[in-house]
Amino acid sequence: VLVLAVVALFAAAKLSAGEDAAKDEKAELTAREIVRRADELTRGLESRAQITMEITRPRWRRTVTMETWTRGTEDSFIRILSPRKEKGVTFLKKGREAWQYIPAVDRTMKLPPSMMLQSWMGSDFTNDDVVRADSIVVDYQHKLVSEVEEDGTAYWVIEAVPKPEAPVVWGKLTMKIQKSNFVMRRADYADEDGELVKYYETSDIQTVEGRELAMSFVMHDVTRKGYKTAIKYDKLTFKPDIKKDTFSVRNLRK
Repeated sequence: VLVLAVVALFAAAKLSAGEDAAKDEKAELTAREIVRRADELTRGLESRAQITMEITRPRWRRTVTMETWTRGTEDSFIRILSPRKEKGVTFLKKGREAWQYIPAVDRTMKLPPSMMLQSWMGSDFTNDDVVRADSIVVDYQHKLVSEVEEDGTAYWVIEAVPKPEAPVVWGKLTMKIQKSNFVMRRADYADEDGELVKYYETSDIQTVEGRELAMSFVMHDVTRKGYKTAIKYDKLTFKPDIKKDTFSVRNLRK
């Protein structure tokens, strides 16, 4: 946007007040609102992306590429592009229900609750991580436990514990969220006894269509040495041309 010089001068005179107002606004944010903003950064109203996922184990490494479409927190569609053995596998999420199509056996299956904790595509992410996209916001109670500064960057540290009767597997989540842009830089997943099970960290902060976000994520499984999964956005847009029937069971076979 082009700004007239006189407006720019006026804005400069108001800069200090504007910064103070922004600080006041962030100071008034609830812990839940901070988590919600962090969670929605990479989705927007709609998105389309090409992603590379690298799964690392002590004795081998495997790379999976995929393309994804999302609409809010409710709908997502994933198509595997490589390796050749898994090319064409598709995954559909609608709300908290999910289906998968496996071309090798020409079979579409709805994922039952018993499969939610199984590994997704052999990675350190589970089916539950993929399906319950909004769980971190709606299924937990959030508390701001500290504000820290590391290498000149300020963060909120927020703890989340499950709401009574919430259908979740984690006993506590601890999130470190960057104040300047709401990017979640680390999330720790603890079991019901408070023991750390896995954590992920983010990096490669970029501005995509006016939205500052992390383009790389690494999930570490602390219960198994040498187990981790890295995810990188190769392409990402929040202005996709999404076809009407994208988020449909019928589209899984196309």
